[in-house]
Amino acid sequence: MKVLVCSTPLLGHLNPMLPLSWGLRAEGHEVLVSTDEGFAPRVLERGLPVAALSPVALQEVMARDRGGRPVPHTPEADRVWRSGHGWGRLGARHLAETAALMRRWRPDLVVTDPVEFAGPLAAARLGIPWIEHGWGIRPSPEFALAAEEELEPEIEQFGLRGLPRATRILDTCSPTLQRPGASGDPMRHIPVTGPAELPGWLDEPRRRPLVCLTFGSLLPSLAPDRLRALTSWLMHTLPALGVEVVVGIDPAHAEALRPVPPGVLSVGWQPLDHVVPRCAVLVHYGASGTTMAAVAAGVPQVVLTIPIADAPDNARRIEAAGLGIVLPGLDLAAEQVVAACRALLTEPSWKARAAGVAAEQIGRPTPGEVAAEFTTAFG
Repeated sequence: MKVLVCSTPLLGHLNPMLPLSWGLRAEGHEVLVSTDEGFAPRVLERGLPVAALSPVALQEVMARDRGGRPVPHTPEADRVWRSGHGWGRLGARHLAETAALMRRWRPDLVVTDPVEFAGPLAAARLGIPWIEHGWGIRPSPEFALAAEEELEPEIEQFGLRGLPRATRILDTCSPTLQRPGASGDPMRHIPVTGPAELPGWLDEPRRRPLVCLTFGSLLPSLAPDRLRALTSWLMHTLPALGVEVVVGIDPAHAEALRPVPPGVLSVGWQPLDHVVPRCAVLVHYGASGTTMAAVAAGVPQVVLTIPIADAPDNARRIEAAGLGIVLPGLDLAAEQVVAACRALLTEPSWKARAAGVAAEQIGRPTPGEVAAEFTTAFG
């Protein structure tokens, strides 16, 4: 069987699909990933072949409409709608190449992330079954509604009545955390952050709890000064709680945080799938991959609510599920973060709640088991 995995060019969108992709390879199937040319090296690093599509700058399709006009920054309530239109424009840019790839390579099955729209349209046009692979908490339906509005010309051209429905939806989220009303076939979430050299300190005996601050690469580029000031302050104050601190951040922004004060183990990229299970608290901004890594490991979370894509929705679900403390973004007193970490460290109920939600993943089919079932269903 040939399986085409269509991914938008972000690690948070690709990484959740890797365990199933590797499982399909282990079943003996051909797996090919299609994505933006600029993102292709990230796929190759993760051991999968890639079909590179013409490069498109994400900032361009998110910030400008098809005519090149700037898209106004809208109120928080319209954040998802604006982002959905951007994903729709990216799908439109890659649609012709994706359809041509499918005609040429002739996949038996297409797997896409929830906001990749070229794959579903091309698959529907060619009569190929396609699977929507969830990345954790199901995105708001408004993402797809906005993309459908943006893609009206392509939908009409293909003779469709709207965005096609997936043959199946894979749900990797623990039920307590999942968006109400979301449904799909359950699959266990396996955290993956990609190739990394494990640091020597990782498996040394810990005499103090470990707190991880992780802000990736996107957030530092959007608010570099505020984030640098907040992170630096936390690096100097959190160790007073009797903890050790590790900071996961783009190396390009890590230099500004040096020299590292006592009590801070590391600043820079971190192999979060290995680091998070060793943590007592995780501080982040609600990105889906980071959220799910904490959930899978049963680690309480402090979430700084930032109006980026689905991050605020994730923060609300974390709060509703009792998995952590949500704070109002970067315009907050850093003492609030310290107080939230202290609460999660000293009150055992937080850890117990997180462990209970993590246990909901036990018994779900593994990606390998789902891959084997796909062999029967589609192979």
